[in-house]
Amino acid sequence: MKTQTYDFTAQLRIGQEHERLLDSRLGDLFDITAATAGEQRQGIDRHFTHRKSGAGYLVEYKADSKAGRTNNAFVETVSVDSTGKLGWAFTSRADVLVYLVTHPETIYCIPLRQLRSQLFRWLWEYPSAQAQNNGYTTYGILVPLTEFEAIASVVY
Repeated sequence: MKTQTYDFTAQLRIGQEHERLLDSRLGDLFDITAATAGEQRQGIDRHFTHRKSGAGYLVEYKADSKAGRTNNAFVETVSVDSTGKLGWAFTSRADVLVYLVTHPETIYCIPLRQLRSQLFRWLWEYPSAQAQNNGYTTYGILVPLTEFEAIASVVY
């Protein structure tokens, strides 16, 4: 079986489409502004302000086109193997992970502190996986979507 290699530019374009989709789906509930380039390097994609309560959140967006088929989310633990750069599960400075499963469309809003409280258990209980990119490999854990549902503050 041939391993799929992901191209950064193509994935960036797809990611931007998913960002626009999430902005449109969640824009009725939140005022949404894009993060700065510096914030994006810290794992923050958006600033959300709840329209009714005024509460503010730093948000990281992730999208997964395979999770609907496999019933597993890919939780990134190592972003770049060649440098040992840790993945977003450890490094994101966001308050909330907004995780889009594309087919069927489901949005999980998960406080990152909740996700991290489960991370080491997941490392023991669930299989690891890798994604081959041009010149490096990304590693993560395949976490059942039922786990995401259990820790999500909201599922759309």
